[in-house]
Amino acid sequence: MPQRHHQGHKRTPKQLALIIKRCLPMVLTGSGMLCTTANAEEYYFDPIMLETTKSGMQTTDLSRFSKKYAQLPGTYQVDIWLNKKKVSQKKITFTANAEQLLQPQFTVEQLRELGIKVDEIPALAEKDDDSVINSLEQIIPGTAAEFDFNHQRLNLSIPQIALYRDARGYVSPSRWDDGIPTLFTNYSFTGSDNRYRQGNRSQRQYLNMQNGANFGP
Repeated sequence: MPQRHHQGHKRTPKQLALIIKRCLPMVLTGSGMLCTTANAEEYYFDPIMLETTKSGMQTTDLSRFSKKYAQLPGTYQVDIWLNKKKVSQKKITFTANAEQLLQPQFTVEQLRELGIKVDEIPALAEKDDDSVINSLEQIIPGTAAEFDFNHQRLNLSIPQIALYRDARGYVSPSRWDDGIPTLFTNYSFTGSDNRYRQGNRSQRQYLNMQNGANFGP
């Protein structure tokens, strides 16, 4: 049986140089993809994908979105959780810190409403209720604030020593008002109906009323 001999195809140096030239961009692209994966802690938005002005200048700054959890500063309606308990829901203003992450701003009055011992903390006691506190962590050591943007939830962790210990449902006297002029009545009514084997029957009713008046301020 005759034997077949395979003769390899020889490439000239010019052809080899052309192949390397075509493959080199793919190799470099693959290396760049590996670098992007290794640095997955930050995200990159290609500015070329955005519209630009006629002069070719970029109109939108995306640098802050390279950080995880970064969002635009502003005022948001959020649920406030203090030490893992929901305490209120209100509008809070957020500013960007040095890491481009949002941090909450509080007025001294809002800190009172949260149950913080404002009058016992020198840095707060000397301020008016309308004064704005930009960084609560610097005033109360051990404090931490985390804004869950997706759920519009502000998680606060404040040492218990800086908080009042009040019963559940407690309302600070600073939030009381004088009410409005009105008359009111509170009442409770109870009754019983007893039947006996001998055919007897007894019924009792009780009505308790408490009346009052409020003359307002």
